[in-house]
Amino acid sequence: MNRAAAAAIPLVAALALAGCVNSNDPGPSPPPSSSPTVTSTSPANPTPPVDMGATADPVPEAGTDSQTAAIDTAEKAVTAFARPDLSYEEWINGLYPYLTQAGAAAYEDTDPALVPVRQVTGAGTILPASTEVALTVQVPTDAGPYNVSLSRPSPDTPWLADRIRPAEG
Repeated sequence: MNRAAAAAIPLVAALALAGCVNSNDPGPSPPPSSSPTVTSTSPANPTPPVDMGATADPVPEAGTDSQTAAIDTAEKAVTAFARPDLSYEEWINGLYPYLTQAGAAAYEDTDPALVPVRQVTGAGTILPASTEVALTVQVPTDAGPYNVSLSRPSPDTPWLADRIRPAEG
């Protein structure tokens, strides 16, 4: 027998023995636990009962005082927005008091020099579908009408602008 064949015999034997091992064997089982196992028949996250006849309460339409306050805020927001001659810091700091957090984030990278509006040219009007917590006011400007989306968390808090953008039309 030559040396190559003699060296191959232990290798073949090792491979044959490795094939006899069950690869699905999980190994030794853990020792039994001393605490009892409790099984539950109820789901971990039960679904609450649903009343199929229930409907959500509609949000009331914005009243006259609420609409007046919204128009006032929208006009002030557009007036603060329409100051392209200011430095960025002056512009954004003048606009912040009229903006929600989302509105502030939307305009924080705006270059005021690129804002086409220079002035408000008339009174704002409430667009249809106004509620006590969300509405849109259209404000006329020298660059055409602008829609101001306003919101507030509840009817007893001030209106703030989410967005100020040209009216589509």
